Amino acid sequence: MSLPPPNRQGRTDPASRPSEPPPESRRSAGACGLSGGPSRRGPAARLEDAAPCPQPRPTKRLRRRAALALAALTIFAALGWLALGLFPDPFEREAIWDWNVLVADREGRLLKEILPPPMSRKEYLRLEEFSPYLVEAVLAAEDKRFRLHPGVDPAAIVRALIMNVRGRRIISGGSTITMQTARLTLGLTPGPRTFRRKLREMWLALLLERHHSKDDILAAYLNSAPTGDLNVGFQAAAEAYLGKSAKSLSPAEAALLAGLPAAPSTYNPYRRPDRALARRQSVLRRMLAQGRLTAATAERALAEPLVLQAPQKAWLAPHFVNHLKSRLGPRPPKRIAATLDLELQQAVEALAASTVRRFRGHGLSQTAVVVLSLPEREVLAWVGSADFFDVDDGQNDGATTLRQPGSALKPFIYGLALDEGLVTAATLVNDEAADYAIPGGVFSPRNYSGASHGPVPVRTALASSLNLPAVNLTAALSVERVLEQLRRLGLSSLEREADWYGLGLALGGGEVSLLSLTTAYAALADGGRLRPPKIFLRPAELADGPAEPGSFRTARGPAEAGGASYGEAFQGGQVLSPEAAYIISDILSDDLARTTGFGAQGPLATPYRSSVKTGTSKNFRDNWCLGYTDGFVVGVWAGNFEAKPMEQISGLTGAGHLWRAVADLMAERRPPRPPERPQDVETARICPVSGLPAGPQCPNFRLELFIKGSVPAAQCRHDELGRQGLAPLAQQPGRRVDVIGLPRTFGFLTPVNGEVMAWDPDLPPEHQKIRAVVQSVPELDEIVLYCDGREVARRQVSGLRRAEFLADYRPGRRSLTAVGLSQGREAARTTTVVEAR
Repeated sequence: MSLPPPNRQGRTDPASRPSEPPPESRRSAGACGLSGGPSRRGPAARLEDAAPCPQPRPTKRLRRRAALALAALTIFAALGWLALGLFPDPFEREAIWDWNVLVADREGRLLKEILPPPMSRKEYLRLEEFSPYLVEAVLAAEDKRFRLHPGVDPAAIVRALIMNVRGRRIISGGSTITMQTARLTLGLTPGPRTFRRKLREMWLALLLERHHSKDDILAAYLNSAPTGDLNVGFQAAAEAYLGKSAKSLSPAEAALLAGLPAAPSTYNPYRRPDRALARRQSVLRRMLAQGRLTAATAERALAEPLVLQAPQKAWLAPHFVNHLKSRLGPRPPKRIAATLDLELQQAVEALAASTVRRFRGHGLSQTAVVVLSLPEREVLAWVGSADFFDVDDGQNDGATTLRQPGSALKPFIYGLALDEGLVTAATLVNDEAADYAIPGGVFSPRNYSGASHGPVPVRTALASSLNLPAVNLTAALSVERVLEQLRRLGLSSLEREADWYGLGLALGGGEVSLLSLTTAYAALADGGRLRPPKIFLRPAELADGPAEPGSFRTARGPAEAGGASYGEAFQGGQVLSPEAAYIISDILSDDLARTTGFGAQGPLATPYRSSVKTGTSKNFRDNWCLGYTDGFVVGVWAGNFEAKPMEQISGLTGAGHLWRAVADLMAERRPPRPPERPQDVETARICPVSGLPAGPQCPNFRLELFIKGSVPAAQCRHDELGRQGLAPLAQQPGRRVDVIGLPRTFGFLTPVNGEVMAWDPDLPPEHQKIRAVVQSVPELDEIVLYCDGREVARRQVSGLRRAEFLADYRPGRRSLTAVGLSQGREAARTTTVVEAR
């Protein structure tokens, strides 16, 4: 057999060769031979003996391996999922305040939206309350596979990784809604995008999915996503930007809001409406592409214009709102109805500003007003400064700032004296200038006018705000007892020891706030009953706020009382007898008794019955005026926050005018009625000169109020008063006229015994003197001073006048002796020793 001729390349023509299987067939034939290996016979024999090979397909072994791997992966995932349940839920913790609180006045008018401590506006809804368009828009914009992954989306992670590698920077983190919710719910501080941080977010997302349902997670995200402009959550954003609830959003509105969390500042619709609109269009196209919107709905939404409501920045009664905010507990209610009357508040604010303009030339720059209703004690108006938005000191709150009250404390001292049985409204108290020895010097009180009036009735002394009788009365009661009573009245800022205040406490030698002092005056108006002021209209609204949907937080234990607490140690209760409170109120309403100190028909003489008291601190630094009817109490402070003295502006001329204007406003709203007299208050005819029940020889009488059983038993012997005067009569047993402050102890006011004085060798001896002041008593008419037994000088005295002397001064020990004479005969003697070094 001849072989076929070779071709041009020297190879046999394939057409003349015996047929051979293709290379793959040859390899298969070699692998599938009967002998298990290549045949030793020729080609023809190999082809004939070779076993046919099946088509290539997975073997049973590979299938088994794949099945085992899948089962192991499933078991591993299941065990991992179960193991996650062993870890505590980090999202279940004590509920805290993290929602905005709307504060409205008593008529429902918005005063302020108080933001929680992170200063973000929040408003919660349940998942089913959100618009379905918003839910679909959020899923389209943030996490389209939210319902499929276990909290971490591998596809999103891979996509983010590719984007970051290509861009050579971190462009995307692949965060799912669950990862974002975990970050937001736990309040993780924003920081750089690091691998470690991302792993932590993934771990928290897995825990979140393990412990909570998809619906709960989605609701939590919808309520906590950052939406810009201090808004947190889509309900807050819908109300802020669109003026509507997130329950009723159109597709375009839903897409606008859903696009905000990606970059709240970048897409802020107020600041960058063009970017916000572009982002909205992008979200709408995603919704269309993912089948969440029909083409027709998407087309209408894309054409819808961007319509926003004007920003709402209400902040009314700012000082009051700030005080209310400071009294909120950790879980306040979402809405608070305050006691404030906005209409009245704005009227009082205008009057306060007008008063400052009127007296600014006299150095008055600020004023504060508090108005309480009676008997409820509801705060109806609260003005802390003339203008809260004044950049210098407008934010200072004059209603809570501590200042010296001047004479405004006197009614409580007289009320205590009435209850102690020390005085009646007719008792005479001494109004003569006197000096009081105090540690380190002499206390020399004087009346505001500089004049003194001798013995005066309690009614005149209090109504005319005479200083010397109040000091005498405090001395008779003791400073300790007066201080204790003032603290019982809620003036807890008077926290120092009695020795620190001394008798100056009677003239305002401490510091109190306008709010606490107005509250104390409300006790006078309400029969001596002290109650804290109310700033919440309905106490039921102070209950603990409910656990919010999707917040993963549960309240544990009862809530705090919100703003119900007064904020200080406040006991309340009956701090003054109804009888004493009624008599004090009657005195403060007596314009005739007020004439001695203030003149007649001043700003305090109202056409309706009102009880009023003023106060002026030292050097005209503070003005006070507080007054009340049966339906309201008004407290006014005027001055300067930096405590600069004013120019002759007293409580009557400064704060008094503002008090009258505010009181007139309140009288229109709550017309005053005559107060009801307690059963144990009686009326008696008394002699206006002695304060005793008028006798047949008294030329006139007046009616006076007494607590039952306190009317003096002895009648007035007016003929003896005319011959001898009050002071001598006060010393006669059986014919005594009680005069508080008479008699006083005879003695040295200065220098005190054992005092050491400095001798200056550089000054001539004749220029160095010892100043001695001696307190006289009514029975004396002359005082003689001796120094080391040598007479220095004589002084004529009367009543409670003091005598002043200058004695020679030289180094060494000196003995000063004062001798009191009555009609030339020695009636009293006292000695003090000093040393000059």
